[in-house]
Amino acid sequence: MKRIGRSALLLLFSVALAAAFQFVTTSAQAQSSYFSARGCTGCHDTAAATCVGCHRHSGTLSATANKTSFAPGEMVTVTLTASGARAGWLGARLYGQGGAEIARSKGNESNMGGSTVYPAVLSAPAPAQVGNYTWRMAYLGNQDGTGSGDVHSEKSVNVTFAVAATAPAADTTPPVVKTFTLPATATSLTVPVTLSATDNVAASGYLITVTSTPPAASDSGWTAAPPANVTAVPGQNTFVAWAKDAAGNVSAGKNATVMVTLPDATPPVVQTFTLPATATGLSIPVTALSATDNIGVTGYLITTSSTAPAPSASEWTAAPPSVVTAPGQGAVTFYAWARDAVGNVSTPKNATMTVTIPAPTADTIKPTLTVSTLPNGSFTNKVTLNVSGTASDAGGLKSITVNGQPVEVTAANTFSSAVVLTVGKNPVTVVATDKAGNQTTDNRTVTYDPTAPVLTIATPADNSTSAKSVVSASGTVNENSTVSVKVNNGASQSAAMTGNNFAATVNLAPGINTIDISAADPSGNVTSAKRTVTYSAAGSQINLAVTKPAQDVTTRRRAIMIWGTVINSSAIKVTVQEDGRSYSPKVGAKGRFSQMIKLRTKGKTVITVKATDAYGNSATVVRNVIYRPEGGEREHDD
Repeated sequence: MKRIGRSALLLLFSVALAAAFQFVTTSAQAQSSYFSARGCTGCHDTAAATCVGCHRHSGTLSATANKTSFAPGEMVTVTLTASGARAGWLGARLYGQGGAEIARSKGNESNMGGSTVYPAVLSAPAPAQVGNYTWRMAYLGNQDGTGSGDVHSEKSVNVTFAVAATAPAADTTPPVVKTFTLPATATSLTVPVTLSATDNVAASGYLITVTSTPPAASDSGWTAAPPANVTAVPGQNTFVAWAKDAAGNVSAGKNATVMVTLPDATPPVVQTFTLPATATGLSIPVTALSATDNIGVTGYLITTSSTAPAPSASEWTAAPPSVVTAPGQGAVTFYAWARDAVGNVSTPKNATMTVTIPAPTADTIKPTLTVSTLPNGSFTNKVTLNVSGTASDAGGLKSITVNGQPVEVTAANTFSSAVVLTVGKNPVTVVATDKAGNQTTDNRTVTYDPTAPVLTIATPADNSTSAKSVVSASGTVNENSTVSVKVNNGASQSAAMTGNNFAATVNLAPGINTIDISAADPSGNVTSAKRTVTYSAAGSQINLAVTKPAQDVTTRRRAIMIWGTVINSSAIKVTVQEDGRSYSPKVGAKGRFSQMIKLRTKGKTVITVKATDAYGNSATVVRNVIYRPEGGEREHDD
């Protein structure tokens, strides 16, 4: 019984399964039959079960644009959706304001193209004209799923949007002033103008100023049309033209000038003119001078004549004179005048004063004289004695003489000369005379003793310059002697002796220093030599020395070689002058230089050596050389 029951149950299941299969097969065959019977096979190559076109339109359609407002020509994107619709492919169409199709679906879900799926998206450019628009988006598919109606039909829905004008781009280009001219001259304060400007859109305003500072577009004074004229002032005027546009851009300025000269027949008026009642000199201070004019006073002049001066006279001054010059003593009447820019000259205003010049005070002050040579009572074995020094006078020097012979005085009030000594006592007289006849005299006696010890000075050179306050006095003596040194007639100091060589350290005072060097042998014979050294602590001082001959000399030779040294931190140029001739010896690496000088005439030849640096600083050394071809041995230094 159990076996029979199990067999019956299995049979029942098989029958049910067969029935179900039969139902499914019949449904599929029905859909395939519909696909074939309705002519779908003419366009579509398969009877896809997902074809929305095989079913009635379903759901609620809606279409939305991606924006509500578009610029002309901007792409509009519309999306079509359906609520409650079956899944599958469909055709979609987009129609413009006039009903013309402007886009359709292009997918291949139908295996033949022109299809899409939900949500369906189509795009087209917005119309070029501004306004409100209504487009339509449609679904294309089967209208009636029973097969009783047309297979293809549309169901559509509207979508609305607006097309708005595109805002123009901001204008940042300023106008350009093309022409701006004024006449070169004018005789009126109202001056005609020619002004034009261009702009990428249009110039909307014009302005003319007297300053180069750019105006703001909002400033007052702008005019819609170019001004026809400007208002100037007398004299030279510079105007600047500007243009602006509607966007507020302001152009660069363009300049033009005009000289305005107004007809002016009104002369100035001298308001005040006063002088002191008396004066003791010919230079008179002007107490007060003022004038007025309808336009402006341009010149002032004070004369001693009541005749009006010409407006072109060279004596006019832009400001009132502070002093006037009287022609002489006594009562003097001065006339003050004023002039304007067009040459109108005022009537004068006069002032009278009295000039009384006191008798001059006699000059009784003697010149100042400083002589640098051997001291009074000195002995020397050198036949040539240098006499140098300085002289000055407030009223001016007239002359310097050495033993009655005139000596040249430099611009720095220095002088240098040479005296040829004879055996025995020699007077040395230096006389400085000022322009009033006052004299200062320096008298000395120097004894020339050829038998005295021979004293040779190595350093310093005579009439040299130094930027150092300490120098070394050194040299030799030909026999056993003691050597002493003193400066500016001060205390004597003994020189250190090494054999016949001596050396001493000498401290210099600012200005000219006279160094006296004396040698005495055991028999009491004495000889002296002097060296003049000018000391200046200034940084620009040049150290210049003529080292050979180291002092003034007398010689029988027809030529003499000048040797020297110069020390300075900058480039040095050395010139050597004698008897109107000039030489420029080369300065070596250590500052050494030399120059041969021919002695053309008997007697004294003044040789001037000058060193000049790159900054114009200079130093000068003078050597007096006496050429004496005749004479005995004692009458020469060589």
